[in-house]
Amino acid sequence: MSRYLTAPELAELIGCSPHSFACMRRYLTRNNWPFEPNLRGFPQVSREYHDARMAGSTPGGASPDEGQEPDFSMFEAA
Repeated sequence: MSRYLTAPELAELIGCSPHSFACMRRYLTRNNWPFEPNLRGFPQVSREYHDARMAGSTPGGASPDEGQEPDFSMFEAA
């Protein structure tokens, strides 16, 4: 078994064609799934991350809130 999801597996998860790499990348980006595109543009998703996320947990090092600013309002003068 590969360390990464295959095109048919990823297509089943997303609900698109296994050859629609752009659709896959849009979905993964929109839903905060980490991936790395290969030379053909196919988004490689870690099988370990997929399994953990589908089980309801977020694996270490991957946070759905990445890229958002923290709330600094508690430091404002009243």
